[in-house]
Amino acid sequence: MIHWPAIIEFADGQGYAWVASAEEVAEHRPRDGDRLLDSSGQAHLLSQQTGDELYCQPQPQLVSLLELNAGLREYAASLGVCCTSKLTVRTLAEAIALVAWLEQQ
Repeated sequence: MIHWPAIIEFADGQGYAWVASAEEVAEHRPRDGDRLLDSSGQAHLLSQQTGDELYCQPQPQLVSLLELNAGLREYAASLGVCCTSKLTVRTLAEAIALVAWLEQQ
């Protein structure tokens, strides 16, 4: 079960996207290897099934905040945000809120 809202972490290094529902996930056209990080801290590996149906496979490990912070800093810097070295989230809820804020900038 996915807890919304969530963020998509693109495997190709293209950053993150905030999503409120499964319908919004499809709008971002995720590819094999992208991950959905939900509000509970659970990671789900995304893959396309035949017929354009999206499949989310829960991963056994929780999201690493160390890795997530590094990725979020890189993403924020790519958007032109300054002082990204100070950017740190302590929870996945904070990460989801940060991605939502970054998308509005």
